[in-house]
Amino acid sequence: MTAEIAIMSRTAVVLAADSATTVTSWKDGQQERRYFKGANKLFELSRSSPVGLMIYGSAGLQGVPWELPIKAFRETIGRDQYDRLETYPERFFEFVQHHDKLFSEETKNLALFNLIGAAAWRLQLMIARYTGGEDIADLAEKPLNEVDEALSRAEAEIEEMPLHELLNEADIANATAKTMDAFAAEAGGLVHLFIQDQARHALIPRFVLALVKLAVKQFLEYADRTGVVIAGYGKEDFFPALEVYDCYGFLGDRLILSRKPARLMDASSPAVIQPFATTQMIDTFRMGVAPDMFENMLGSTFQAMNSLGAKVMAECGAQSPLTQERLQELVESSHSEHADVWYQQIRNQHVFPLSNIIHSLPLPDMAGLAKSLIELESLKERVTRPSESVSGPIDVAVISKHDGFVWIDRKHYFRPELNPRFFKRAE
Repeated sequence: MTAEIAIMSRTAVVLAADSATTVTSWKDGQQERRYFKGANKLFELSRSSPVGLMIYGSAGLQGVPWELPIKAFRETIGRDQYDRLETYPERFFEFVQHHDKLFSEETKNLALFNLIGAAAWRLQLMIARYTGGEDIADLAEKPLNEVDEALSRAEAEIEEMPLHELLNEADIANATAKTMDAFAAEAGGLVHLFIQDQARHALIPRFVLALVKLAVKQFLEYADRTGVVIAGYGKEDFFPALEVYDCYGFLGDRLILSRKPARLMDASSPAVIQPFATTQMIDTFRMGVAPDMFENMLGSTFQAMNSLGAKVMAECGAQSPLTQERLQELVESSHSEHADVWYQQIRNQHVFPLSNIIHSLPLPDMAGLAKSLIELESLKERVTRPSESVSGPIDVAVISKHDGFVWIDRKHYFRPELNPRFFKRAE
């Protein structure tokens, strides 16, 4: 987990990120988590342009730490500048997709093979349940004709599964072409379904075809997602902008990305406070009420109104009481009006005043606000959970049109006064 924030006014954008990272491993069949407090999540994306980048979620792509392609891209573009901020993420992800040294063809193919292999357990479990079993081990005693019929039903279910809008039929075709022969050759000795009974080997081609489709269609559900936040200015931008992407990794040769609606500032735009990853305390600060408690309150209010309606009808002894359906309609209408009043009060008393104040804040105060909100999130995590998955030093940077990318707080894994050569190299 992590906590990050972007605060954007007409003058500048402030980025802040904690330093916690979680490493998960397995020991004796049990999942173990370790927490470290030195991860870099905030970067300067260009030496000559006022652009910064933050990452949250997975710390790596295809086993490669994000820090490597980010810094390699920064060196590659050198003094180049783009007119609009939106071009920077476009060029960055193009660079990542086509960087053969960091992400070789062999690495991508191996990742695809592992993706399909990981789906084999899910497909076998699906087949087991269609035979009336609870687990893959239950397939051991099933005759070939029952397994064949269960595979047919699993194939039909997979065909009915929707294909996410980020994916297409070409992804299935490419994955099939790259892995079909290799996986079919190994399935007899790797897949439990076929190890149990060699008579089932005739089903391997069908099994592998269904397996590839299942793996691709469920790719986003099991991918290691990384959020990528890019903020700052293009050469022709006079107000800051914020671009957010979800990166799901490589599916074959293609980098799967989802771009969220951009936040663009202009002379009349309200200020932006945009948290990422762990957001509970920041949302509470913005709204004046904890989001989870607000949702609980709305839910309990709905139940109370529903109960009150029934009690009123019973007490009055109505000659023709309302039907349950009509009572539900009235309660839903009143509850919606009640919720709208709450939302309006939250906007008028908390969100809008805070936005107006941010536009007037000096840059040091904007940076202090961003850092304080991350510290608040970290404090909440530290006193309520044993994990401290939001913690460590907080990196803060201010990005403005003419001053560029300026570090306000930045951790080093070394003592700066002992390493003057590091800063000379950076210059």
